[in-house]
Amino acid sequence: MPPSDPWLSRQNAALKLKGHGVTLDVVGARVRLRATMPPRPTDPLGTGLRQHRISTGLAYPDQASEALQLAEQLGNALERHRLGAETFDWIPWLPKGRQRQDPQSEATEESQGVSGRQAIRLTRGWWGKQRRRGPSADDSWKVDYEAPLAPLIAISNLEPAHLVAVVEATTAGSRSRRRASQAAATVARALDWPEELVSQLRELGKGYSAARSQSPRELPRDEAIEALIDGLSASWQWPVAVAATYGCRPHEALLFAEVQPSGLLRITDGKTGSRQSLALPADWIERWSLQNKRLPAFNQKRSHRDVGALMGQAFRRAGAAFQPYDLRHAWAVRAIHNPKISPSLAAKSMGHSLAVHSSVYQRWFDAHEMESLQAVLSAAS
Repeated sequence: MPPSDPWLSRQNAALKLKGHGVTLDVVGARVRLRATMPPRPTDPLGTGLRQHRISTGLAYPDQASEALQLAEQLGNALERHRLGAETFDWIPWLPKGRQRQDPQSEATEESQGVSGRQAIRLTRGWWGKQRRRGPSADDSWKVDYEAPLAPLIAISNLEPAHLVAVVEATTAGSRSRRRASQAAATVARALDWPEELVSQLRELGKGYSAARSQSPRELPRDEAIEALIDGLSASWQWPVAVAATYGCRPHEALLFAEVQPSGLLRITDGKTGSRQSLALPADWIERWSLQNKRLPAFNQKRSHRDVGALMGQAFRRAGAAFQPYDLRHAWAVRAIHNPKISPSLAAKSMGHSLAVHSSVYQRWFDAHEMESLQAVLSAAS
């Protein structure tokens, strides 16, 4: 259920006005309560107030009014506890009235009858509703969630241990471990399993750094890029030259790129939406007549991932010694060495955040700074 659901918005506003400190949301067509609550009887000594999500088991929208009554009951109990009128009783808010010892046993009890295939399907729906997704959402789901969660498909009764195993089957500190951790934690959230389990799964995925984990990349020199593009067929020359000149993604060059009279490239859509990109070097615009758009024949209704792969096939046919994405990285390094282009402007031109830009290209930033410093030191000696 989208967070902007009108009924939820109205009821949560009313609960807030009444001072209950409880909100309602919907996961998997079931209503749950969210509130900051005292420690449970099984929590370690010294545990303070924490936010908890309470599964009501009530269907939305058929049992929405009953869930609202529970929210008011919980709010009243929390208020009485806050005022010192009575000690908060956790038992009514634990499934089946039982206190459980750990998040894995708690989640297991709530997950009876949920198969791995069902869990993935529910997660896909939940994930898609958390925020507005762009046109690359299907590709993102397949790569970041569907692939790492594939081992769950054969499981008839999913348990938290299965999610932990999916993560631990990958190499610690690797990108695949981080991806599996993210996917498994998303399943736990979609199924409304305890936050302790979500935290455990996320913790398992820590230790990966794009800048540290990438193997050193040998980027093509401008001369090699020019030689490749000069030798391409007329239909492929334009999109490859656009990718090289503006540092855009392969699918963006093929589907969403338009060179403006000013020389800027306009990306109308794509992985990160619309943007403008700078030509670097600018003389490549005239070299390959980039304001005269030419494209090869291909099915433009295919996924962005599949469309982008077509450029890789063209590179292989041409015997290229590098990959299409190397053109994007080469543009970024050119920008690092250009004093007129700030890191933030380069990041905007490439269509990603400054944090991502700095992380991915940190080694080249460091190398450039050392080269600049060495030049200063050498001039001073």
